[in-house]
Amino acid sequence: MAKGSSLLRLLMVIFSVFACLYTAGRLWQDAEMWSLLVEMSEQHVEQGLLHIQVMMRFLFDAHSCRDQEKKLAELEMELSATKNQGFGPMIELSGNASTGFGGKLLAVVGIMTSFGTRSRRESIRKTWPEGSASKKLEDSKGVVIRFVIGRSANRGDMSDCRVDLESTETNDFLILNNHVEGDDSMPMKTKLFFSRAAESWDAHFYVKVDDDVFVDIDKLGTMLASHLKKPRVYLGCMKSGEVVSDANAQWYEPEWWRFGEEKSQYYRHASGQLYGLSRALALYISINSASLREYRNEDVSVGGWMLGLDMELVDDDSLCCSLPVTGGICTTPTW
Repeated sequence: MAKGSSLLRLLMVIFSVFACLYTAGRLWQDAEMWSLLVEMSEQHVEQGLLHIQVMMRFLFDAHSCRDQEKKLAELEMELSATKNQGFGPMIELSGNASTGFGGKLLAVVGIMTSFGTRSRRESIRKTWPEGSASKKLEDSKGVVIRFVIGRSANRGDMSDCRVDLESTETNDFLILNNHVEGDDSMPMKTKLFFSRAAESWDAHFYVKVDDDVFVDIDKLGTMLASHLKKPRVYLGCMKSGEVVSDANAQWYEPEWWRFGEEKSQYYRHASGQLYGLSRALALYISINSASLREYRNEDVSVGGWMLGLDMELVDDDSLCCSLPVTGGICTTPTW
């Protein structure tokens, strides 16, 4: 009897242990389930808040957009009314020019020069209204003038030193340190000028001039100001002519075959002594400089760069420096 009672107590103890283990397991599962439910609930709350934030932002942006559209419509109406009253860009070259041209300079003029032509530069400086390319000229006319030159093939030689000294004295040079002066380097030099000028000065126009002509800055400024409303304009004394395919002839074009058969004609382009580009076109050259082909002659090269662009080509006789034009902007002196 005592043996049976002991067996019964043992079975009860085992049963009790299993019961405890079962209860503990269920409690652990319930706790995990509860934790999972709480986590899912928090996620739903966060998603709900996110949806609310997105909806609020959308409604705010829509309201802001309507406000902006309303303001834009009001500004357009004001602009239209202003135009109807006859307001436009100022073309008088007096007073503070920067206020008359939308806060920009009217023009940057680059005079292509070379080593050994200081006498020409001195003669050209005497024709300027202020006598020098000083800040006063920039403020009064809205025009920056710089002699454009590269470096000697023998970097740092006397030619470079003389130009550096003259530049220090006159402060009217744009020195292209990454360009080597040479007889066949004008297309590259012109490309670098437009690129550097557009990057350095915020102007409406960028004008290329040879150093063998005199330019009337006042007349040039008045002519340029008359084209201020045109976004993309290429101004010059336009010409064409036969593409020279004879290697022994002057103005030989090594790439003549690109223009067609022998005795083909060039496309219309500005004569190289004096021409101008609006800012958008100068920036186009700057941005695409690496991929723009250079022909033997820089005026042909620039005309080619402009050929495929949506721009206005202005043929102005007053920019024909080699012709005796009444009221002309430039003249060719006898040196």
